[in-house]
Amino acid sequence: MNIISGVKIKKIKPVKEKDKRGPTYEWCRGLPGRQVSVYIRKKGSRFGEHYHEGADPSKDPELLFLAKGRIEFQAVNPQGQEMKRIIKGGQELKIYPGILHWSRALTEVVFVEYRSIVYDKKHNDTYPAASYDKYLKHLR
Repeated sequence: MNIISGVKIKKIKPVKEKDKRGPTYEWCRGLPGRQVSVYIRKKGSRFGEHYHEGADPSKDPELLFLAKGRIEFQAVNPQGQEMKRIIKGGQELKIYPGILHWSRALTEVVFVEYRSIVYDKKHNDTYPAASYDKYLKHLR
């Protein structure tokens, strides 16, 4: 065993081990109130399909860095403007509250999400695409 003082190696278990899209890891959870999540998604998987209202400071804006692979990213804003773009490894995404967004992995992808606070399921600021019309009516 080649272990030295000052070095720790720890296996991190996925948050959802049986996710058909691929594993999600939470890294640095709880360190100075911050968290980094690493998502590995299989080619062809869809993810996102939600929006944020901005109650969670980590979603105002949502900060994502695509470390590896290619995704097809789509979004709609409250004014009805739509976008569809291919995002490649090495690009950052900033998604502000009120933007309905979803992605499809064109290759296996690895992306990192920076959170300014630790994720708390009980105070989630992620809402499904199906409730977006109701959210827009509330804005008007």
